[in-house]
Order: sequence, then structure tokens, then C-alpha cells
Amino acid sequence: MSSSTHLLPFEHTPEVPTVSPWCQRWREGRHSWRHLRDGGFDARRYRVDVVPESVAKPFVLTHHYSHSYPAAKVQLGLFDVSGRARRLTGVAVFGVPVSSAVLTKPFPDLEPFTQSVECSRFVLLDECPGNSESWFLARCYAALLEDGVRGVVSFADPVPRRTASGILVMPGHVGTIYAATNAIYAGRATPGP
Repeated sequence: MSSSTHLLPFEHTPEVPTVSPWCQRWREGRHSWRHLRDGGFDARRYRVDVVPESVAKPFVLTHHYSHSYPAAKVQLGLFDVSGRARRLTGVAVFGVPVSSAVLTKPFPDLEPFTQSVECSRFVLLDECPGNSESWFLARCYAALLEDGVRGVVSFADPVPRRTASGILVMPGHVGTIYAATNAIYAGRATPGP
């Protein structure tokens, strides 16, 4: 995080517990929550497809809390196909991290940016029912595997983010979806500036 965002320092905010029955959703940069007990996910209503950056980027810029778009290799969209027209309800962006060490440290035998990528953005609209994210992420991993990707690095951000005036702008997320899709927790990354 850059100092121009006026966020409180990393070490001054507590982490969110790592086990949670809540699913985080986004719309226009604001978070909402769905409880797992609410369920309601029906895989017959959804499809996952590669989407061009021209579709993914505006969606991510509008709905992800960072309002930024990373260097991307591939973007996948979650589409609700239950109505007359397909509606984009989520986007996952896999791409190029700031440093190749992000990929080579956990995957020393994989070619970075080709066989290994970073999950740079993952955002679902608040209308998506509980468990949508793990289903979507599993389909993303399958598509990446078909494209030759053998390793994905993902980061959770369990520390709530506040403005200098104390307004909560992001409550933190713990990466429950990664655990639900058999990811291996590799520890905390070095805190950024």
C-alpha cells in the first residue's frame, strides 16, 4: 500500500480470525457478507469463461475495494446464465506479481508467468449466494491447468484497513476460499510499505 492512501500502519490493526462462516462480497467497492448457512448456490445457474480485459477491467475497477487493476495474464468471469442474457457477476484476474520471487520462492521448479501466476484480483457481486466463490475458484484453477499453469499464489489480507480519520474501508479477508479449494497456507508475506 502506498503512503498516499493514508491508511493506518499494518501493525496497528488486528487480524480477522481465520475461520469464518461468512462469505465476503463486493459492489462498487463496498463489502457485504453472506452467511454460509444461507447457501442457495446452484451450479446450473452459472458458467465460467475467459473474458477479455476490456470486460474484466471495468468490472474490477468498479467493484473491487482497491479500485485498481493489475498486470494480467488471463481473466475469468463468473456468469449468471439463469435469465435471458448472461450477466457477469464475478471476475478473477490471474497475472504477473510485482516481483518474480513471489512465484519462484513457492514454486522454484515452475517457469514464472507461464507455469505459475498470481491470483491478483477476485471479486464477486453481493448477489452471489454463499459458496459461489469456492465453486468459481475451482473452475478457474481447472481452466488454468488446461492452459499449462501448475501453481497459483494467492494472498489474503486479514488486517482491516482504515483511513487516517478511522473510517473502515476494508474489513479484511482471510482466504477461506483458498483453503476450501485445497490450497496450502505458506505463511505471511513481508508487510508492504
